[in-house]
Amino acid sequence: MRFLVALTPMLVGASVLLAGSAAGMVSMAFAGQVPLTVYAERVSGSNVTASPGVSGRGGVLPALVTRLEKGEVEDACTTSTAQLPVVGAVTVTVRIGRASAGGLSVETGMATAESVTLTGARLTTPQVSPQRPTGLFSVGAQKVDGRRVTTQPHAFTAGTITAHGLDIAVDRGTGGCHSDKGKETS
Repeated sequence: MRFLVALTPMLVGASVLLAGSAAGMVSMAFAGQVPLTVYAERVSGSNVTASPGVSGRGGVLPALVTRLEKGEVEDACTTSTAQLPVVGAVTVTVRIGRASAGGLSVETGMATAESVTLTGARLTTPQVSPQRPTGLFSVGAQKVDGRRVTTQPHAFTAGTITAHGLDIAVDRGTGGCHSDKGKETS
């Protein structure tokens, strides 16, 4: 019974996301303390900026803040494992065939890729003002394309998200994104 009570908010959120995605585009925001890992075969975006920053979650932690006017992801898998009282480990795995987002901002503590291609790249050192701290520098690009991307976002917001081929699984224990293609597992 406690297992169901603990999972209810997560399942309600997933149901709202699925219903909204089935009806069209939805606006989203996420920030959490439970570790989340995202694996994607391909990630692309336009009008991208990335800059170092800090996350206030659980103290001051280094973070990379990335903004994309438009982003797309193909063959992605998101996994998160939470330790629940009495029940133990519970893993939620979300597989996404294809998704696109507009007005996307992601704050992450870690990101890796097998390869990244930038078009129209630029490096800027913005002026720092007390009213609007901007960080040390930012890297921008008109277009970015990454292959076999792994990231652990702390938070993200998006004006709109559209997903196709969505599958959500909740399992007791650890595990996550397993594939016969030889991708990483959590």
